[in-house]
Amino acid sequence: MNSIVLHFQRADNNHIREVIMYKLFSFYACLSALAIVSGFTPSYKARLPSSTSLNARKKKEFVTVKQLMEKVKKDADGYSKNGKNKKKRSRRTRKKVDRPKQKYLYAAQRKELERSGVVTTNVDKDEEIESAEDTDDKEVIERRIQANLDKNSPITIARNLGMNPALQACEASFAVVETGLDGDDSFNRVIATENPRIIGELRVGDEEGGSSGMFAYVIEKPAGWAIIEGGKKKKPNKSKPKTQQKKKEAVEKSPTKSKGNTKRTKYYDEEKNSFDVVEYDELNMLSVMTPEEIAEFEAEGGFDGMALSDAGAELAKAASDAVSQYDEDEDIETIVDNARKEMNEDKPSTSVQSEENNDTPAIFAPESRPSVVSWLKELKASEGIPIRGGKFWTAVAGAVDIDDSGLVLICPKENVDNLYVDYAKYTAVVGNGKYIAPKGKKKAPVAARNMASIADAKIDVVAKLRKGRDDDIVLTTEVMIPDGVSSTNDAVQVCQNQLLDGIRGDSNANPLDRRASRRLVHCSSLSVSSLNYDDVVETEVDIAEDIRLYSDRRNNHEYVAGSFLGRAELQGNEHTTAYREINGAADGFPGWFVDRYDQWLFVQHDPNYERGPLPSIHDNKTAGVYYFATERDRSITGSKKGIKPALLEGKVAPEMIPVKENGIIYHANFDDLSTGIFLDQRDQRSWLSRFCTSETRVLNCFSHCGAFSVAAATAGAETVSLDLDKKWLDRVKPQLEANGIESDKHDCIYGDCFDWLRRLGKRGDKFDIVIVDPPSTSVGKKKKRWSARNDYDELVSLAAPLVKEGGLLWTTTNSQQIHPIKFARMCKKGLDYAGIPNAKLERVAAMPSDFPSIGPQNVKNLVWRIP
Repeated sequence: MNSIVLHFQRADNNHIREVIMYKLFSFYACLSALAIVSGFTPSYKARLPSSTSLNARKKKEFVTVKQLMEKVKKDADGYSKNGKNKKKRSRRTRKKVDRPKQKYLYAAQRKELERSGVVTTNVDKDEEIESAEDTDDKEVIERRIQANLDKNSPITIARNLGMNPALQACEASFAVVETGLDGDDSFNRVIATENPRIIGELRVGDEEGGSSGMFAYVIEKPAGWAIIEGGKKKKPNKSKPKTQQKKKEAVEKSPTKSKGNTKRTKYYDEEKNSFDVVEYDELNMLSVMTPEEIAEFEAEGGFDGMALSDAGAELAKAASDAVSQYDEDEDIETIVDNARKEMNEDKPSTSVQSEENNDTPAIFAPESRPSVVSWLKELKASEGIPIRGGKFWTAVAGAVDIDDSGLVLICPKENVDNLYVDYAKYTAVVGNGKYIAPKGKKKAPVAARNMASIADAKIDVVAKLRKGRDDDIVLTTEVMIPDGVSSTNDAVQVCQNQLLDGIRGDSNANPLDRRASRRLVHCSSLSVSSLNYDDVVETEVDIAEDIRLYSDRRNNHEYVAGSFLGRAELQGNEHTTAYREINGAADGFPGWFVDRYDQWLFVQHDPNYERGPLPSIHDNKTAGVYYFATERDRSITGSKKGIKPALLEGKVAPEMIPVKENGIIYHANFDDLSTGIFLDQRDQRSWLSRFCTSETRVLNCFSHCGAFSVAAATAGAETVSLDLDKKWLDRVKPQLEANGIESDKHDCIYGDCFDWLRRLGKRGDKFDIVIVDPPSTSVGKKKKRWSARNDYDELVSLAAPLVKEGGLLWTTTNSQQIHPIKFARMCKKGLDYAGIPNAKLERVAAMPSDFPSIGPQNVKNLVWRIP
């Protein structure tokens, strides 16, 4: 002990002192234990050593040695030496239940619910919706529908952009079969490539009512056909009303859009290196200046010098770029002066039009949709049995909407109660990103007692696609609705109620992210009987091709000659010889893409994945197969110059392969990854060939080989194709000549699209349609890098002012990094920059059926109507 005390006195380190005191404490504790064993129990309470550092710590609660020994006696096993029988304390802090209700959301769960519209970003924690497993299915559906009506839902966003989701529908299939001249005007003759056909008829009336009311018909209807033709055709308005002329003159007086005295114009923000929109009142700003200050202000450039105008904003950006590149003031001034001269120049061009043409509103062919009743009326007239048309008829059961395909029962309105529907069978593709359409409020065609109850409906899942699709799971279902009148709308409600997801491509659920070109519902079987006669029609038809793509996914994809998913109709269509046969992972073959160009197949393959099949190689229509190895990152593939597709087998393709698309001839070439025509824009080119006229002017920006221009030209439109690469523009004229079109009305401009959009705007050029289809990333003539992800709004702000009043602005991107909703907002931002905040989103054009997708489609097409 003496040695310990002496060592303690000589120690200088506080830490050593504390350690020694703890050892002393342990020694006295052992003595106390011995005293307890001998029967002596002192009232002893251990204390910490009187050290400054230890006293500063938080004091612990201590127990007497006696209390500790009592605990040991009560639980001897728990305190055993080897610890083998030591009890483990349970970590559960609450009572275990079979199905606990979750009171919170993980980040991944919240993200999924926000994406599906169940929970919006501004919902409080107390208002969070529980998962579907913890609530009643009906309640989940109602909440999802209500969430779709919130301000952050796609439906609300689309409506705020001016769109009516209920009017979105696919187009019927057409083909151009003839082009020519009628005097000075060009024309083309268009026919439908798919027509309805009568499956059966039932007597529902007597001869006294005439031939019109005697029969009801079961008809197989293609998608895109209306039941009754809506509205009368309006002739194009070629004259400009005086009110519109006055409005035009008022706008031309001021260089920027204004509301009252407040002006709204583009402004360059140097810190953000981007354009913005600013509102200001010139009168208010000038009112606080003296006459001398106003004179000095005007001498320095006025509001243009402040960059408070479109021209000033452009000059400010040019000056900022010059300062970042050059140090000498003379160099900077030279760059700015050149930019000013370029903005003020007015070079003559064949595309310049007269002021009279600029003043006229946009002109298109009257939009009309083929109808089943009109077709039936013409068919019966050709058979010598005239019948009435129009609203004399009504769709009773089956595929009653424009988007739907399959069987439809139409009957004279006065005799609908003479029919009884025994059952109807529907096929639907479920998988719409969890977006659910609200129930429609259409009036029932028959009395309530004759309507079927969807509560009695039976649903079977006939196919399920999950592997490699992330959260975009697709189910193909078969819905049976017995005993009464039902329609495809009822089948939609059955699927939504039981599977808690919407129908793929349903614009009423998500109009901005359309994952199919139409609502994928098909009436495959009907059984109908007449109550007045013994007539019965019980029939079944094949499933539509765009639904087969999901329902007929064979095990291991065992293709046979000419049999491949969802493309059989395309293969047999004599008017279209270019389409996609396999679309990578969406068709079950990641990294494997097969396109048909007439007799040649063009294969793109990512070597990181296995090779897929060539389903049509043995259909006696294939002359050769070309192969191109690609990378997942297309920018890497594009940087490898000199790499060309290789002939895998068969005959060598000609330099230019003529292919047909909806009856129009285009040229494809296999010297590069880009063949000269983007097959995923087939439906958009079809629209141009149908609704342009000889008085329509089209500006095709980033035109590539001019496929959009050729389609519009077949209808007689005047076109201007604009592209930075001259080798692509050289292929426009041969394609026009291949379709018998003279090229005197069609100009090609070689140059940077951004520069030329500014030039055309300064000259006052106007077009009925301006098409903007840029690459995802590009480098302009001035070596400036541009990306759709960051700069698309700037492009829209330059293109929108070139559209005539009532014209269309087509905005397109193939960037996978841009979500459809984000793309719509970027376009709206660009329209605001251009001073056109009232532009309306008229249509979302989805990709054709041979380009299925996993999640949102790669190509987004938005069509805006400019007021």
